[in-house]
Amino acid sequence: MHPSEETLLALASGEADLPLRATVEGHLASCPSCRTTLGELTAAGGALLRGLAPAPPPDHLWQQVLARVTPGKPPAASALDPLAALPLPEETRRELPPLCSLRWRSAWTPKARYALLARERATGSLLLVGHMPPGRYFPRHQHPGREDVLVLAGGYEDERGRYEAGEYAVYEPGSQHRPATEPGEECWILFRLEAPIRFLGWRGGLQRLLASLP
Repeated sequence: MHPSEETLLALASGEADLPLRATVEGHLASCPSCRTTLGELTAAGGALLRGLAPAPPPDHLWQQVLARVTPGKPPAASALDPLAALPLPEETRRELPPLCSLRWRSAWTPKARYALLARERATGSLLLVGHMPPGRYFPRHQHPGREDVLVLAGGYEDERGRYEAGEYAVYEPGSQHRPATEPGEECWILFRLEAPIRFLGWRGGLQRLLASLP
């Protein structure tokens, strides 16, 4: 699976938020087809800009650009880097803000866990990394908002099919699924959530109860 052309256009135009950029850039690292499509979309935008009448940039723009650019390559991951042990593509790492530590949380499945990597204030979307051991399933749940998933290592399957490392999946608002790993294969994913998921069945009732507690 691949990101839609609309998603790639959001990346090319600069409209994608940080969680979306991080997931899509990670997929592009291993997908020549999507890199080609992105290049075509970028070329179209460049042609449009070249057709516009030239205009001088604001005086403060260059200083803002200089303040945001860090020369040279990003530093290599070290033992003190909380991301060092994660199977993240370098393209994804470059999008992430510096982190002092990762706070792992239980994912409602034995030995499964997830951690927050970034939060986009403007859109409210979250970027998270998750790990599920072999032979497990994540409880059935619904997505009130869109979810973008990049498989980092291993794989999982659900009602839509099987997803392996490097593949990209999108779950639209209102969709439901129950991801599961094979007995001999773990799974690492990077995922963007526009809204927290809602569990179904008794877990959903417990989730609502916990949310209502002071």
